[in-house]
Amino acid sequence: MTDKKTKIGVLLPNWDNGYQSGTPRSVDVLQSARVADQADLDSVWIVDHFLAEPYLDSADYGDVDEADKGRTVGFWECWTLVSAISAATSRIEIGTLVSNTGYRNPALLAQMMNTIDDLSDGRLIAGLGAGDWPAEHAKFGYSYEHRIGRFEEALNIIKPLLEGEVVDFEGEHYQTKRAQLLPKGPRAAGPPILIGVLMGGPRMQRLVAQFAQIWNCWLVDRSDVNVYLQARDSILKACDKHGRDPDSLRKNVTIGVDVEFVESGSDEEIRIRGSRDEIADGLRRFVEADVDHLSVSVRPFSDESIAKFADIVRELR
Repeated sequence: MTDKKTKIGVLLPNWDNGYQSGTPRSVDVLQSARVADQADLDSVWIVDHFLAEPYLDSADYGDVDEADKGRTVGFWECWTLVSAISAATSRIEIGTLVSNTGYRNPALLAQMMNTIDDLSDGRLIAGLGAGDWPAEHAKFGYSYEHRIGRFEEALNIIKPLLEGEVVDFEGEHYQTKRAQLLPKGPRAAGPPILIGVLMGGPRMQRLVAQFAQIWNCWLVDRSDVNVYLQARDSILKACDKHGRDPDSLRKNVTIGVDVEFVESGSDEEIRIRGSRDEIADGLRRFVEADVDHLSVSVRPFSDESIAKFADIVRELR
């Protein structure tokens, strides 16, 4: 390990068949958060989706699997779970990976985050993104067009509101008139904003440089430290370009770890797996690569897997 302590937490599967035992109830996700809290991990994370149709959604990215045709995947709602976890845990940080700002009015989302940050006594990490999965947008009646433009406008409302400002904003997609968050949560600057993007285009890189305290690099099925380093260099160059001190940007990486043999794993997946020592070595490679926080997708997922993973993390430290 390096002198800097890298925080390490787990992603809580809030979707169909996300657990080793099958599809969790929402109370199962809540119980897993308690297990992680008691196991001395640093964080738990929830994704923000409603109903995915992988065949249609992957087509937008040129990666179609015929076996997915007709299959749907449902999710328990992100912010409801985050609110419940905030009340049910005592010390662990709670983050979103990431919340689609297009799914909720940005001023309302800022007030939700402000309230949850107070409920958790300042433990929220406000992970935000522009959204993906066009089929999901259509199913729930949200526009997929101009999503980066919508995201930029949302950030121009959310960030100053969280920092305690009174916000007047007149955009193409969103407007506020003297909006303010009252009562104010426990942190003067509000919860830190995390923006998720692998490398992204110039516009998304600029938004990370301008608005994020934390950048997340999603590598669940590409858990290769060299991919992270390439993405990190790209983001840090964008910080330089847009007048942001690169050292002020914290780096979060979401990786995949198989704590047991997973027969269903794809040959194309790159996940950290093997013996306890091999898993520890895989984690160490990221820790030593200038990573501030690791959010880990543990597979197969169960409360027992959380405890097993926490033991590996404890030995690593």
